[in-house]
Amino acid sequence: MDIKKFKSAEFERRTAPVPVPGLSAFFDDPAKAEFIVQGLTGEEVARARDRVSQNKSIKEIIEGVLSDKISDKVQGIQQALGIDKEVPSDLVYRIALCEFGVVSVHLEQEDCVKLAAVCPVAFYAVTSKILELTGIGQVHPGESNASGTRSE
Repeated sequence: MDIKKFKSAEFERRTAPVPVPGLSAFFDDPAKAEFIVQGLTGEEVARARDRVSQNKSIKEIIEGVLSDKISDKVQGIQQALGIDKEVPSDLVYRIALCEFGVVSVHLEQEDCVKLAAVCPVAFYAVTSKILELTGIGQVHPGESNASGTRSE
């Protein structure tokens, strides 16, 4: 490996469109119902993984502080924070991927949660494409980007 060349190279995130026809009613042009997604940086992947441990830690803290006598309140707090004990770790991780990786529209965590709930196939297509682009890595100018387009 030519480390000098690598150090001096500039990189851009890979991006790609992901069709979301089930959400066409929410686009100005229903024929162009798609999200543009990007590959994530190492820091963003780590932050997404941290969401899984945070999800578990907050739940454990709440359960530890409050007694069983007020379990309804514990469940209410967990639901308000979006950390129901039934949420699978993979879903928590993918919600963060969605939040960090969709670039055509700003999606907050709650938007990604709703997308996963009401349109799960589109949600998994979006987050799978984000993972694919992340795995391929960023592109440097002049390199072919067969998996998508370069960020603008």
